[in-house]
Amino acid sequence: MQAIKDGNTLVDELSSQGYALLETADYALLDQPLRSSADVKAIEQVPLQQRLQIENFSRRLEIAFAARNSDDTAIYYVADGDVDAPAEEICFRQLRSNVKRTARLLRSRGHAPTDVTAVLLPAVPSIYWAILGAMEAGIVFPVNWMLEPRLLLQLLKEAKATKIIALGPTPGFKIWESLLSILDELPAGMHIWSVVGPGGTVLANSDLNLENSQLPDDALACEPTASGHDIAAYVHSGGTTGMPKIVRLSHRNMSFRHWSLQLAFKSVPGEIILHDTPMFHVGGLTGRCLPPVASGASVLIPSVMGARDRRYLGNYWKFVERYRVTRLSGVPTTLAVLAKSPPQGEDLSSLKPYFITGSTAMPVAVREEFERISGVRVLNSYGMTENTASIAIDPRDGRPKEGSSGLRLPYTQIRAAVMDEQGKTVRICGVNEIGMLQIRSAGLTPGYLNPEHERVARSEDGWFITGDLGRIDEDDYVYVTGRAKDVIIRGGHNIDPALIEEPLVQSPDVLLAAAVGKPDAYAGELPVAYVQLRPGSRARSSDLLVFLEGRISERAAMPKEIYILERLPLTDIGKPKKNELRQRAAETEFASLLARATELSLYDDIRRLAVSVEPHSTHGTLVSIAVIGAAASEQDLLAVRIKQIMDQFSFAYAIEWRSTALA
Repeated sequence: MQAIKDGNTLVDELSSQGYALLETADYALLDQPLRSSADVKAIEQVPLQQRLQIENFSRRLEIAFAARNSDDTAIYYVADGDVDAPAEEICFRQLRSNVKRTARLLRSRGHAPTDVTAVLLPAVPSIYWAILGAMEAGIVFPVNWMLEPRLLLQLLKEAKATKIIALGPTPGFKIWESLLSILDELPAGMHIWSVVGPGGTVLANSDLNLENSQLPDDALACEPTASGHDIAAYVHSGGTTGMPKIVRLSHRNMSFRHWSLQLAFKSVPGEIILHDTPMFHVGGLTGRCLPPVASGASVLIPSVMGARDRRYLGNYWKFVERYRVTRLSGVPTTLAVLAKSPPQGEDLSSLKPYFITGSTAMPVAVREEFERISGVRVLNSYGMTENTASIAIDPRDGRPKEGSSGLRLPYTQIRAAVMDEQGKTVRICGVNEIGMLQIRSAGLTPGYLNPEHERVARSEDGWFITGDLGRIDEDDYVYVTGRAKDVIIRGGHNIDPALIEEPLVQSPDVLLAAAVGKPDAYAGELPVAYVQLRPGSRARSSDLLVFLEGRISERAAMPKEIYILERLPLTDIGKPKKNELRQRAAETEFASLLARATELSLYDDIRRLAVSVEPHSTHGTLVSIAVIGAAASEQDLLAVRIKQIMDQFSFAYAIEWRSTALA
């Protein structure tokens, strides 16, 4: 069936296209405009319990599967980004059967509702029944399959996983080899199933789909039984300690996430969505993939590597045309690439009027260009793993505000607060005053798996402390202006600075080390490190980079530069002043980019460029660009060149023209 077009009412459109209505959707509410904070507050006049009557997320998926024709395609799968290759197709009948059989298979191995199944799979169709079957039988734990074996082992042990579903031996992947390398350290009796990847080897003794096919048909009769408060999934975050934090998400959390996303962009049966984001990340699991499926959408997997596959990105618009995709997908860094590769006459008429992005700040120029070439509005958002993803989203029928992440979701409260050095809330901020963002929400986790992580996670009156700095304006729009926590966000992927710092200080040449993110037009941030050498050391940055090879557990965490300082700036209690180092990294990067673009020196006394990055009361951070000694006749050209560079970033900036340097 074709995707549904916007009409007078969703019920009319669904009925005319032959789609069944979902009891998990309030179509009258979806037909109402969502423009402002007043609309959010009006929705909240009805208690959430009346809107969220089905709290078991597995049950929501069952309802969605039943609403679709069983022969309709549920999953289209192309392994390598080749838009001309025939897609493997899995219908809704097969999808439901595979989910049920996986749940039955786990239970047949003594799986209890509180047992944990770890899933280490890239974007192959089996990831859907591995995750959904494990969730129906107990708790699913999608794990970053790119982690080094040491970190993988630690996560599996902390989660007390009793079963694993992983990609078998496959060219280009080392998932199975990583598992084998830690097998002796895993609990005795661990059940491990394999899934065949593209060009991979079938392991008959452990193949998940082979075992599923041998189960009796009565495996399909079991109904989901979990309560809303039962844990559905573990998701690991980036964290700021040596190990990622494991966040517990309940069925109610995930059902609320489904309800709120359905409202945010009017998701309906018959849509076709892109699966190009990892499902070990909360944005992929509870944002771009599972909630639309719970609304009756079909999924297009365009590459086993998702948006990391350049071939897929090169064919992006062709995939939209060929498969009649209704929702675009991509974090801001992906959209920045696509904005430079516009459609070449492809038919994009299947697209719905808006889609949601997030993970990193999106430069206004990128957003405007992407909307121009696609004809689709980009809804920016702000979220976190601990809140089952989104906290605030641009209103679909309202106006966006430059630099903001939109309005809080219904039944989600957010405030900015002034906090002291001990982490205590001193007072609530006023309008447009920057403070620590704190939230309360139906999407908020029941807690971390490790109780120690809970110790400083909440305020004295029970609000969750996000670790992000921001402000809320007079219209209740949320602005995230900085981070109090240290996580480096590279292309939406959280990097723990400890992954860089701990190996660095193992060097006999390094006394102190601190890793921060520097601005990057594509990735949002790239990791860099600052070090203070031991007395007498003559080590160079290149020596330290060589030392780190093989010692960084995540490839994405390898620093792009290492800067050697005579003294690392420290706080009164001896910790690196990371805000100061982030400022230094940003100044270095912007100065270099702007000097090349303007052909101005950074050092000439007569005609030069000066760049500073400083805190700002409204923007959070302001890049001040001073152009010194430039003739009036060249200022317009220089301003254009500066704008071309700065529009690639989400930083606010100001240009000052000086005839001479200040004394």
